[in-house]
Amino acid sequence: MKYYLEIKFLPDDDISIHFLWSKVYKQLHLALASMKDADNKVNVGFSFPEYRFDYNKGNGFVGEKLRIFAQSENDLTCVEVQKWLERYLDYVHISSIKVVPDDKVTGYAIYKRKQVKSSAERLARAEAQKGRYDYENALAHYRKFVKSTNLPFIQMLSDSTAPNLELKDKNYFKLFIEKQTAPKSETQVFSTYGLSSVSTVPEF
Repeated sequence: MKYYLEIKFLPDDDISIHFLWSKVYKQLHLALASMKDADNKVNVGFSFPEYRFDYNKGNGFVGEKLRIFAQSENDLTCVEVQKWLERYLDYVHISSIKVVPDDKVTGYAIYKRKQVKSSAERLARAEAQKGRYDYENALAHYRKFVKSTNLPFIQMLSDSTAPNLELKDKNYFKLFIEKQTAPKSETQVFSTYGLSSVSTVPEF
């Protein structure tokens, strides 16, 4: 990855950083989805330079910055970040496209999506909608065996959610993100979330 741009979040008293992440990341996901190939892959990857996670305490945060990487300046231009984030320009600072500073690169990392089996809340909601059990009993049942994780996450609105639903009825999910240090990869293959289990991005 030779080129990048950086998005810095500018939260204020009225809008939380978590809300901004949710809105901005959804737009960037749509931007990458518009560029995907037949395998739903893109050659644009994300990194979170302020990502923190304490495995002992089980807490962390993705930070307040996002870097978008590509192998060529043209690939990065094609993301059209300014256009996709037009509604949020008062809350983010978008840098110009820059060359990755090789002399400042400290290593490489993989940022990948960590998928848990399923959420207890989603399963309980489905049972309640079918009328089999009330929500609270179903939730208590599923929480006994459903896998979970404390990794940093971004709250995302599901692509399958109908646009005319009330806010309380919309389907959200947690996009858990795991960081792993790794040797520099030869591949640049990422999902439409800018994440990959095999391709690295530079750290600096």
